[in-house]
Amino acid sequence: MSDSSKSKPRFGNKVLASITERIEPTPDAAPTPPAEEETVWVSFTTAVTRETYLKLKQAEYWEPAFLFKEVTEAALTKELQNYPNAEKPLPPAALEKLLRSSKKLR
Repeated sequence: MSDSSKSKPRFGNKVLASITERIEPTPDAAPTPPAEEETVWVSFTTAVTRETYLKLKQAEYWEPAFLFKEVTEAALTKELQNYPNAEKPLPPAALEKLLRSSKKLR
């Protein structure tokens, strides 16, 4: 074997600096932006009229692009625009109680 095959691999300064930065970030380094949050879907039960339910099932059957949860989300989001208080945070005690009692928000 030649001496070159026995020698350790050599890395350039940029590679070493990059590895060092990942291990020991410098305090003045810009923070990496957080990964885009994934949408979390929460299932809940509600009721609609018989006629509305039938229309939903017909749309689901006949419309290839009809996705029930996306349509529900869009309709509720649009309707909630009529209720400005929906944007108002819950009081801390009410929020704490909801978080304790709802497994869906954990």
